[in-house]
Amino acid sequence: MADSQASAYQDSAQPVVLITRVGSWIGAEAAVHFLKRGVTVIGVGSNPDRISELTSALAKMSHNTGKFIPCVGVLTSPELQDQIVEHIKSEGQLIAFVHNVGAYEPPNVQASEPIEQWEALQRSLLEALPMAHRVRALLRKQKGRVVNVASDDALTELPNHVALVAIKTAVNMLTAELALVEPSITSLAVHPGIRLPFASTSASHPPSTDQLQPAGELIVDLALNAKHSMSGQFFMYSEPDFLKSSKP
Repeated sequence: MADSQASAYQDSAQPVVLITRVGSWIGAEAAVHFLKRGVTVIGVGSNPDRISELTSALAKMSHNTGKFIPCVGVLTSPELQDQIVEHIKSEGQLIAFVHNVGAYEPPNVQASEPIEQWEALQRSLLEALPMAHRVRALLRKQKGRVVNVASDDALTELPNHVALVAIKTAVNMLTAELALVEPSITSLAVHPGIRLPFASTSASHPPSTDQLQPAGELIVDLALNAKHSMSGQFFMYSEPDFLKSSKP
């Protein structure tokens, strides 16, 4: 399991992961599962109120053996990038970069116009690229992993899902290119097969269990255990081979 993998890293140096858009619900869920496994999480988000709320909530959780380091700002900022790199170097060794693409951070979930949502999706893809470049050498050194998460967060009211398709296509191309230029890094894209937590449900029609997938735990397992043979590919949660490959 992922616990044993994290323990193996801890025998040498503290494992560190970087999560973008940690203020999104899927980013927060991934952070929880990393912390339970004793991993140091550097979580980046642009909404200071949301990051403050998340930091407080994580601090109150029991059984957390990891450490959460919040970073607030836009990842295109050189100052924020420098801050993140310094955190990584002082905390341990970077073993994974979880890039939340197609994830909204509150309060942007309810953006009023489709064009605003499309622009938010573009930012979710492009803002993290300079940071990815900054940490490539650190990931290469550890033979680490990049997990590009294209989630159903992006489905909110976007007509015909055209924007979602465009973003996922770009994610696939980015993942494949990174696998080519950085062969020592395992790079994969994943659609976790998850259900939006803010989709309407009722007591008489509760969500079925096959709709509620353990997205955070899945992302953690991939970040710690994904096989190198998966590099450069896009996976859906429902694929049997993917389910087997996401476990050690």
